[in-house]
Amino acid sequence: MKKNILICLLAIVAMIIYSCDESATGPNEIAGSTDVEFTKVGDQTLAYLYFNGEYVQNVEDSIVVIKNDNGIITTFAKFVFDTIATKKLDTLLGTSELNNDIKFNILNTYLNKFGVNLDTTNKNAMTLTVELKSKVTSEGIQDFMYSGGNMSKPFTIVKYASNVGDKYEFTDVDNLKITRTVVSKSTTDDYPVGFWNIKVSQVEESKEDPIVEKITYIANHKFGMVGAVIKFKNGNSAKLGFLPPNMK
Repeated sequence: MKKNILICLLAIVAMIIYSCDESATGPNEIAGSTDVEFTKVGDQTLAYLYFNGEYVQNVEDSIVVIKNDNGIITTFAKFVFDTIATKKLDTLLGTSELNNDIKFNILNTYLNKFGVNLDTTNKNAMTLTVELKSKVTSEGIQDFMYSGGNMSKPFTIVKYASNVGDKYEFTDVDNLKITRTVVSKSTTDDYPVGFWNIKVSQVEESKEDPIVEKITYIANHKFGMVGAVIKFKNGNSAKLGFLPPNMK
């Protein structure tokens, strides 16, 4: 069961990659144009995973837009990994000493909550797949991760026009409160992505969780989500960098 703890991370990061024209004023409403460059059917985002700053070579990813319904995006994400990657994650999380029952409970919590499918038949090429729905416009990104797929209850990841200190709050299907707070906003091109430096907004998510202390989402108005940092309660961290299709 040690290998399965990787899913706790992937189930989280898989949800953060993609999150119609209407008037909107509330923090969990966005308007703007749905004609966004990186949300066309077939668009593929590349992902790069780092544990404590070290690049992880044993995880392959495929993140592709398969449907765009007036700004409601359906994305199919697939991760392929082996036992080397799972052992690295087990060390990162500090869960190597936990018994298998605890690890199994943690795994099932994430898989069931987010509708993730796991196939461990081939230990050298285990797969995790998930279909994600989100809303993307020129004004920002929202997801439906914590609403259990209820499309009438989006949760804002980022509004590009927001200011430092702005908050987005949500109560999930388990009646837990999640808060996302804008913690920084670039005034210069200071965040590296590929060969470029760009301006970004960073939004920090906090909620009650057995492993994760906080998640920081990093987004740009032209390229969407370009990164996420997950800080664990043991002090370690993982970073997922994204290369959007309109940046390649």
